[in-house]
Amino acid sequence: MRFGGDEQTNDGALANGAVVLRLSRNGVDLFSSARPWLHPLLDLSRFLAAREEGGARRESVADCELYDKIIGRAAALLIVRLGIRSVQTEILSRRAMPVLDAHAVAWRATTVVDRIDCRTEDLLADVVDPNAAYRLVSARARAALAQSDPASCALHVENVSIVRGERTVLRDVHLRVGRGEKLLITGANGAGKTSLLKVILGTVAPAAGTVHVTGQDERAARIGYVNQESVPVTFPISAREVVAIGVAAVRTSRREKRRRITEAMHSTRCAVLVDRMYGTLSGGEKQRVAIARCLAQGARMLLLDEPTASLDAEGKRDLVALVERLADEQEITVVMVTHEFDAMDRTGWRHVAIADGSLHPLEAAR
Repeated sequence: MRFGGDEQTNDGALANGAVVLRLSRNGVDLFSSARPWLHPLLDLSRFLAAREEGGARRESVADCELYDKIIGRAAALLIVRLGIRSVQTEILSRRAMPVLDAHAVAWRATTVVDRIDCRTEDLLADVVDPNAAYRLVSARARAALAQSDPASCALHVENVSIVRGERTVLRDVHLRVGRGEKLLITGANGAGKTSLLKVILGTVAPAAGTVHVTGQDERAARIGYVNQESVPVTFPISAREVVAIGVAAVRTSRREKRRRITEAMHSTRCAVLVDRMYGTLSGGEKQRVAIARCLAQGARMLLLDEPTASLDAEGKRDLVALVERLADEQEITVVMVTHEFDAMDRTGWRHVAIADGSLHPLEAAR
C-alpha cells in the first residue's frame, strides 16, 4: 500500500528527506537517520558495532526508545536483533506484531496495516531468526548499492569476453558485486564459470573488456582463490605451513606474519589443526585451511570454485556457514561457483547462471 504523501520507491523506501529513525535515551538522541528503506537499521547496527570495536563500552539499548517511521516484519526482526525493547512508529504492519510480541518488545503505533508493499517483507514472511533476516537484508542492500554506485563495488566486470581456441566462451559479460556480497554462479560444465573466475583473479586475460577490483594495484593479494584441492595431499606440509603460503610474499616482519597466520586460523576455526599434516585432514578441514591461507594474505574477496564438491553433507554446511560469517562479519566478498546450490540455504545469496555465453540473473539475494 501507499502511505499518505510519502512516495514509496525501490523496495518500499521512503523518498522524502525527513528523519525516519531515531534512537534516544531519556530524551537525548544517540543516533538518527533519514535514509530510505531498511538502511537506518543497518546503519544503527554498524554504529553500535563500531563503538564496541573502537573500545567504547558496549552500548546497551534495552533502556532506549526507538522511533521508526514504518515497522514491517523485516524491521521488527532487525529491531529484535539489536536488543531494543521499546519502539514507537507511525505505521505498523500486522506481520511485525508477532515478532515484537514474541520478544517482549513494547510497541506503540499510530496506524496498524495488514501488510507493507515491499519485496523484502514477502521474502521474510516465514523467517523467525533475526540473524537470518539481517543476512538477507544486508545482502539485498549491498547488491542494490553495487548496481547504483560503482564506487561501492568490490568487483566490476565490464563487457568481458573470453575466447578459448576458436570458441567464444563468454561474450560481453557485465557484473557488479558489492563489498561483502555473496554471489553464486552456476552453469553447465564448460559454460565458462572457472574461466570467469580466472579472469577476475587476473591469471587469464580476457579477449575484450575490463575487470576492476577494489585495490586493483595489488589484485593478487586482495583476492583469494580456493578450488577443490588447493595443495596435493601427498606433499609433506602442515596446516600451518599451508596458511603461511599466504604471507610468503608479503613484505613485513616475521612477527606480523605470525600474527596474520594465527588470526586467520582463528577466524576459520582451524587453529586446532595447526600441527596436523595437511594430507591427513578431512575435505572440510582442508578447505578451511585453504580459506585461512587467503585471509592471511589479506584477501578481501574469495573466489571459490566448486569448494564443496568433495565434502559430505555436514562439511558442505560448515563451509557455507564459514564463508557466510566472513562476509557478514568482515565484509569479505564471496563469489562461489557450485553445482550444489539446490542443497544449500541460499538466504542472503544472489544467484546468476552462465548459459549460451551470457550471464543471466536467476534471483536476487533472498
